[in-house]
Amino acid sequence: MTLAMMVRMLALAMIWGGSFLFMRIAVPEFGTGFTAAGRIALSALVLLAFVRLQGLDLQWHRHWRAYAWIGALSAGVPFLLFAHMAKYLPAGYSAVLNATVPLFAVLLGWYLQRTRPSLSKLAGVVVGLAGVVTIARFGTVTLTAATALAFVAGLLAAALYALGAAELRRLFAGTPPVVAATGSQVGAALLLSPLLLLNTPTHLPPLAPGLALVALGLVCTAVAFVVYFRLLRDAGPERATTVTFLVPVFAQIWGAVFLHEPITAASLAGLGLVMLAVLLVFEKLRLPQRRVAAVAVALKPCVTGKE
Repeated sequence: MTLAMMVRMLALAMIWGGSFLFMRIAVPEFGTGFTAAGRIALSALVLLAFVRLQGLDLQWHRHWRAYAWIGALSAGVPFLLFAHMAKYLPAGYSAVLNATVPLFAVLLGWYLQRTRPSLSKLAGVVVGLAGVVTIARFGTVTLTAATALAFVAGLLAAALYALGAAELRRLFAGTPPVVAATGSQVGAALLLSPLLLLNTPTHLPPLAPGLALVALGLVCTAVAFVVYFRLLRDAGPERATTVTFLVPVFAQIWGAVFLHEPITAASLAGLGLVMLAVLLVFEKLRLPQRRVAAVAVALKPCVTGKE
């Protein structure tokens, strides 16, 4: 990986880590619905202009149903869930829950393809869930009905991201990524457009929440998509997806620096477990398969009662 690719990956992790900070600032002023819908609307407008400048065609009349479906799975509903979660959980917590997407991808692939995942991937799922439980049980947030539902919302959003990625591969395998992303953002923006009308602010919002919402739409969604697609093209999907490792780290840092959210031993332990889980799922770390198989063979006579 070249220095330029590494710089883009670092910038992308900083941007996506910042999205959880901006949600914490924007949601108390604008509310869940307007924040999610406004973010997607801004992103859709910018990406649509970018696609037009590139001379690409969305073929909207042909794919509008698929765009709406993918948009709901990969942006519309998850953005609503994460905006709701931002009212109750620190930015670092939200980013850690977002990092469980690969774990749900493993489970979803197992269910849809009927193919048993490797031992490393299964171990990653277990370790990742242990990390989430560690943060929920021993972190700084008091576990109430509201915060518990916020944790559930974050996990559901991660599961929808995983399902959206699978559906994107199924429906738009031969489509340029930026076209599919733009179409899905436009589809999501149309689906959530009633929330913009029903939740329009009745007064001029303060500067900080307004800038946070603009940053969410223009930087953390639209610009981040362009950077990510460039990284996918230059570095390949396996290397590009390792940005997942860095996003929660920056979310923890931004939350601590700008919102004074504490970084505790429990949050670091949970973060470490989730990052270990992602490494296992991506098989950057592998469990010793041969040793496991040898132990299983050695124990077989004891289990079956045969010599």
